Amino acid sequence: MHINNITDFNLKYTLESGQSFRWNRIDNTYYGVVEGRIIKICQENDTLIIDSSRDEDEITFTSHMSHYLDLNKDLAFILDVVNVDAYIDRAIDKFRGMRLLNQEIWETIASFILSQNNNIVRIRKIIRTLSERFGQKVEYDGYVDYTFPTPNTLANAGIDKIFECGTGYRASYLWNAANNIVNGILVLDTLKLLDYIDAKYELMKLQGVGEKVADCICLFSLGHLAALPIDVWIKRIFERVYLRKIAKTREIQDFAKQYFGEYVGYAQQYLFHYAQNQTNWDDAEHLALSNKKRKI
Repeated sequence: MHINNITDFNLKYTLESGQSFRWNRIDNTYYGVVEGRIIKICQENDTLIIDSSRDEDEITFTSHMSHYLDLNKDLAFILDVVNVDAYIDRAIDKFRGMRLLNQEIWETIASFILSQNNNIVRIRKIIRTLSERFGQKVEYDGYVDYTFPTPNTLANAGIDKIFECGTGYRASYLWNAANNIVNGILVLDTLKLLDYIDAKYELMKLQGVGEKVADCICLFSLGHLAALPIDVWIKRIFERVYLRKIAKTREIQDFAKQYFGEYVGYAQQYLFHYAQNQTNWDDAEHLALSNKKRKI
């Protein structure tokens, strides 16, 4: 399947920006498990070439992947709104085309529960181990992977078995979340219909889910672009680049949402990815950029 004439999209930046932990690049092609099947995808200029391990209706599959990759949004408009100073202008210029994924809700909840006090390499390893042990094997084009285990499977497995997969103290959080879904305490289809504040509130009822994890789920699965996940990197960026002082989470949230507006989730992703890939992101030359309006 081909999606042609795409604009403002970069596959590498999108899949390698810390939003998802299931994509692997082989040469210029990415393989990942999306909702129970292997997806193979590569980009050639303004065309995406996408294959699936399932037999898919082309129209339905194109629609699904366009939504997953956030291709339906007017990224040029969104970036123009958040591009308010010379600092973020540089980040946008370097990584333009990075979009926010719309991922399956249960795996996103589980993944970001596992992300707490963790790094991407370990998160990917834990998710792979859980999937190998409790998921189903899938294969396509010589690539082998495993589906992410269902809430019912993990609820039945128990905390000890989940712990054996390297989850550490997060095992009880993951088991609790699975149980809440199985028992109807958290209804995923209802969660998808809620506005940002209500969805975040419902997610934070889960054991071990604080503001940062809830905001990650809201941003990377539920499409709430007003969500602002504040991890150690985002905290550091706003303290160093914008506020120029040590700040509390609420202070950063209030400033960022007023400064960048309703699409602050996109702003934070570009700032985060830029700082992750630019060793001198907070040197004197960079800091001076935040005081300058971008050139139009």
